[in-house]
Amino acid sequence: MPTGTFVLFDIVRFPDTRRPIRTEPRRPRGSRDEEADPVFTELRFTRQDTVAGFEVARVTHRRGVHVEGFWHGTPITQFVEQKVFNAFFRLDDRALIAHTKKEIALAAADALCDEFSEVLELRNVELDFGQIIPIAINVIGSWFKGMRYTNIRSEAAFGSQINRDPEFLRMSRLGNHSNLVVVMNFGGEQIEVNLSRDGSAFFMGDYPVDVCLRFVIDLRRYRVTP
Repeated sequence: MPTGTFVLFDIVRFPDTRRPIRTEPRRPRGSRDEEADPVFTELRFTRQDTVAGFEVARVTHRRGVHVEGFWHGTPITQFVEQKVFNAFFRLDDRALIAHTKKEIALAAADALCDEFSEVLELRNVELDFGQIIPIAINVIGSWFKGMRYTNIRSEAAFGSQINRDPEFLRMSRLGNHSNLVVVMNFGGEQIEVNLSRDGSAFFMGDYPVDVCLRFVIDLRRYRVTP
């Protein structure tokens, strides 16, 4: 079973204390129900042992989700979804890695940073695929967005060693890489991973969490430089 997605952030500011921080509970956006379950985002530090040198925090992110259906015979248009995930951080390296889907990690980070901007600021890490492709063992998939000079807005390519194919080069000239599926050597092991340009990594195999964390923080060497 795949280990899942890890999302990499740079730490600009981080709380000096280990007290939990939680956004103000509120009704889900668009809800008129005074008794609706509240939504909020909380960062709570744990006493769990470090993993690959990372301290561990738990993040709870509650959000309203629009639906059309029934609950015990009553029509509903919204419910509150709660996601709880680990956030691994190393202050010496100014890095935080969220172990959850990218959209959840980004939404939780935005909520916390907006309300606690004086003590918490996280920034996405933009990856430079131009540095990663030459050192990959195999490039087996890629998505392109923002295609120019065509009515097609996005394209995808899959195969083996696709970066050596003229069609891949044509697509690269017309659009921007948004995702890249590669096999890379890391720590004597071959890692198959789907990388997004904005710093997330979905591991295609069942790799130990500590291996994933070391791999993801190592991606910073391939970041886009100003």
